[in-house]
Amino acid sequence: MEMTQLAPNLFAGAQISEADLAMLASEGFTDVVCNRPDFEHPDSDPSSKLEDMSEKLGMAFHYLPITPGEPFVEEAEKLSSVVSRPNAKVFAYCRSGARVANAWSLVSEAGTGNRR
Repeated sequence: MEMTQLAPNLFAGAQISEADLAMLASEGFTDVVCNRPDFEHPDSDPSSKLEDMSEKLGMAFHYLPITPGEPFVEEAEKLSSVVSRPNAKVFAYCRSGARVANAWSLVSEAGTGNRR
């Protein structure tokens, strides 16, 4: 599983599966953020399935879908809130990681992103 570090405690990547969640938990991630709308692709696990597994592994799950071509300021602000929590280590995903990066860029440029 590939991931890109966007901030000291924020990492982004492509769509994940249940198997990836165990690896994230073992690496100390506290939160998983889904920026991909459910059923965008028929082969992707729905967020509810990944949320259940995340919680079983001790990680919080946040469903903040970003639909391509639609405004995403609210989702970006919510991502910033998750990342700015003390001791948070966040993995956020979408189809490729680009929506996560765009959301983080939006809040970082506005000065609301976590800059620890």
